[in-house]
Amino acid sequence: MLAEALEHLLTPCPAPARRMGLLRESVAIGARHRRCREAWRPHLERCRAHILQAADACQGGGTALVLGSGRLLDIPLEELAARFRRVVLADAVHPLNVRWRARSLPGVRLDAVDLTGTWQEVLQGRLPRPADPALYRDLSPDLTVSANCLSQLPLAPLARLEAAGRYDADELEAFHRAVLAAHLDWLRTLPGVRLLLTDTAWPPGPRGDDPLPGLQLPPPLDAWDWTVAPRPEIHADRDVTHRVAAFLLRG
Repeated sequence: MLAEALEHLLTPCPAPARRMGLLRESVAIGARHRRCREAWRPHLERCRAHILQAADACQGGGTALVLGSGRLLDIPLEELAARFRRVVLADAVHPLNVRWRARSLPGVRLDAVDLTGTWQEVLQGRLPRPADPALYRDLSPDLTVSANCLSQLPLAPLARLEAAGRYDADELEAFHRAVLAAHLDWLRTLPGVRLLLTDTAWPPGPRGDDPLPGLQLPPPLDAWDWTVAPRPEIHADRDVTHRVAAFLLRG
């Protein structure tokens, strides 16, 4: 707990991301990974392998854009930095260990960004229309990876909107679907190779068992189970497992 408290205190984080609870979430992910390292290993290795395969398929070695780079658990950063002149890591929070790794690699850029385009309005209690991140409209990446973040993008904004108590269930569900669709639609407009890594099913809960409601995805390149929380991390008598898949997107 002391290590987590220090990380929370020392990690640079934009005020909107902090208010959305995303710094707290980043620290919690790091703590869970430390507790569940062996259970997560097959999932993380598979993600890194698919990213390197996608990098091999690129025609150029100019720019790689990683959306949802997080703690780099699933990202082969050093290998990408060796293959591309520029690697852009995009997420709400870049933990201290990520900053240290990036500092030693020329061409690696850290962007603290709202990938949903909704935070400003959500923090004011308004129900926004999701938008692509304008920061990347002129980037022209050779490789774009959406790294296990798609299903997570609506969750923090939804939590804020639900707490505001101004919107009914249908409005919130429409917002949920719109955030997912906006991210997928934006990925399809980008040039180069576009790899999507995402949950496709998870245990039943308040939002059902479909983390991607309303989305139509192509057949996956690969699919596997990720033991997110082996017993007794959450439940004493059972594991929590998500279904994950890798997709190559086309325009």
